[in-house]
This record gives sequence, C-alpha cells and structure tokens, in this order.
Amino acid sequence: MKICIYCHNRIPKEALICPMCGSDVSGSEAIPQDAFYQSTLFEESTEHILDVTADDEAYSEATSRAEKQSFTFNEAKHKATRYIRFLWKKMKDPAETRKSRRESHNLYGYFTFVLSALLSAGLVTRIAVALTKQYDLLSQISLLPSVTFQIEPVVWFMKNFLLFLAFYYLYPLLAYLIKTFFLHRRHSLHNWMTQYAGMNAFGLLLLSAAFVISLIAPILMAIPVLLLFLVHLSSYLVTFIASLYQTINETKRDTLYLCLGGISAHLLLVMTFAYLLFLKM
Repeated sequence: MKICIYCHNRIPKEALICPMCGSDVSGSEAIPQDAFYQSTLFEESTEHILDVTADDEAYSEATSRAEKQSFTFNEAKHKATRYIRFLWKKMKDPAETRKSRRESHNLYGYFTFVLSALLSAGLVTRIAVALTKQYDLLSQISLLPSVTFQIEPVVWFMKNFLLFLAFYYLYPLLAYLIKTFFLHRRHSLHNWMTQYAGMNAFGLLLLSAAFVISLIAPILMAIPVLLLFLVHLSSYLVTFIASLYQTINETKRDTLYLCLGGISAHLLLVMTFAYLLFLKM
C-alpha cells in the first residue's frame, strides 16, 4: 500500500490512477505508508510541543516565594521569641549589668513604648465609650442630665495614642538629657531606651492584663482596670526617679532637685500636648 500525494488516501502500490480522487499518480512518487505516518506523527508532535520552560520558571518563582515567606515567618517568630525572653529576663532582674544591657536589641525600648501606647489608648477608649453609652442610657430613664458630646472611637483612640506615646517617650528622654548635661554621664540613647523600657516590663504585664479585662467587662471591671492602669503609669515615674538616684553624681547639683525638675517638665509637656490634642483639634 501507498499514499496518494493529492488526497492522502491509501491506494494499491501498483495503481497508476488514484481510485479515490482520480488523480494521475503514475508520474509522481507516492509516499510509502510507513514514511507518511512517521512524518505525520513527527509534524503533529512538533505542532503540539509544550513549552515547559515557562512552567519551570513559574514553579521556581513560586518555590522561591514560599521559601521567602517561610523565612520571613520564621524570622518574625524568632524575633518575637527574643523579645518575650527579654521581657521575662527584665521582670526577674530589672536592673541588669551593663554587659547584659549591651546584649539586648537597641530597638526593644522603642517597640515597648509604642506597644504600651497602643494598649493604653485602646484601654482608655474602651472605658470612655462604654461609660458614655451607659450614661446616655441612664439619662434617658432617670433625671440625670443628658450629655451634649459624643465620643468617636477612632478619633479618640488616635488622640490617646499620640498622648500616651509622648508620655512614655518623654520620661526616658528627659532622664537621658539630665544624665548627659547635668550629671555628665555618657549613655547610648538607644540602649538607654531599651533599659528604661525593660525596667517597666512588669508594668507592661499589668497593662496587658488591664487591657484584656477592659475588653471583656469595661463597666463592671472599670475600677480594677483603672487601678491597674494607674499602677502601670506610676511605674514609669518610679523608674525615672530610681534611674537618676542610681546614677553616680559627681557634680554639686542635688539629685532630688533634678528629679523634681524632670517630673515638672514631663507634666508640663504632657499637659500641653493633651490640651492641643483634645481642646484645640
């Protein structure tokens, strides 16, 4: 058998005219059947060859992306573990040696202050909104005067966050300035921020507990929550005084007056900032 070159049908090998299409195949070389099928198979395979290069590149990119995500997650987990270990060590021994302080990450202090400001703003906003709603309800069913202002939770939270951020940052910053310019002691600002935040690790634990309780029962547990919150805030004041008294004073300036001056400056700055946030904005 052979294949007609015109209609590609199988015809007898000795045929001179194609019985299928009537074409003269005597003067042309018909294609043997095996050669035709081999050529056809080869041509079809070339037409439908899949380009696996793009798939390999996409697979490589997906694998690389997965490895990066895994690395980022593991790195974040490792950093979180180190930070929790740092807080735990500080709760057991707030006043560590200088060598131990150098081993701590110099950004832990800044992160702790931001975290404390977020928790404090959330706690105060939660309590204020809950008390306002409760008072509105009581004013509708009793002789209590109705309030004329409304608390917007998002705006209130942002203002409180900025206020508490200033509160937490000003204490170590003022202590650093007093140590540097009045007591003539050399300190690294980043390490000092970390050390100051570490000395208030237990206060951060109290703040976290108060924040969780305020989310669960803001009205029923308002007084215990506010007491825990005040203890947390007072720990920064105690740390400020203790840090100055533990510093070697080789000058003629009295440490007590330096403490009073720093506390007064902190109170004045925080009150000014609160006035600008809540009364002028």
